[in-house]
Amino acid sequence: MINPSDFEFYEEKRLFQEADQSQMPGYKRRGIVHPIRHGLPRFKEIPRVKVAVKNKPADFYGFRRWVLSTRAKELLESMDPEAFDFVRCETTTSTRNTVDDYWLGSVRRIITDFDKAASKFEFYGREQDVVTDEWIFNYAIRDLYELTLHPGDEGKLAFYLRDYDTYPIFDGQLVDAIRKKKLRGLAFSPLQWPDKGDVRTVYISNHSYWKERGAL
Repeated sequence: MINPSDFEFYEEKRLFQEADQSQMPGYKRRGIVHPIRHGLPRFKEIPRVKVAVKNKPADFYGFRRWVLSTRAKELLESMDPEAFDFVRCETTTSTRNTVDDYWLGSVRRIITDFDKAASKFEFYGREQDVVTDEWIFNYAIRDLYELTLHPGDEGKLAFYLRDYDTYPIFDGQLVDAIRKKKLRGLAFSPLQWPDKGDVRTVYISNHSYWKERGAL
């Protein structure tokens, strides 16, 4: 089992507080005070990380924002260069390992709409607005089970949905390439009928949805 938390990001909070976020794509949703932003800011200094603190090196560390290996960065960048932001890190590791520089990486593309009739999902629904204290219907997506994009968006291999910012979404082509390269550190939850690779995945967030349909 790979531990995606087996890394240290030195002075992370200060670096992001001091960074220029003006070029990061974002949007504001009712009920949220600050805009939701994706991608990476412009840092005033080179980020410093330590990877493989206790275990063998992996290719991806972290969750919504990754610390990733050079070979992982090169694969993502080669398949969909407009989808990601990358920043090189000053990288160290434990004395028993040898690694090249790692990178901060994040998905920056936002898709604002999708084919809702052909997709399966659940809204958060009725809740109290933390800003106005009024009762509203929250159209943000709580659970996403199946996703179909509008024509013209199918070639976008990595993105966030505006109304579902829990996780970034990768197209199956990108997932297959990651698995073929045997890059370590990411787990995927299928948003279409699961294939053999998905069935073997240790953690699937929508496991019960697909199991009820006989896919797992």
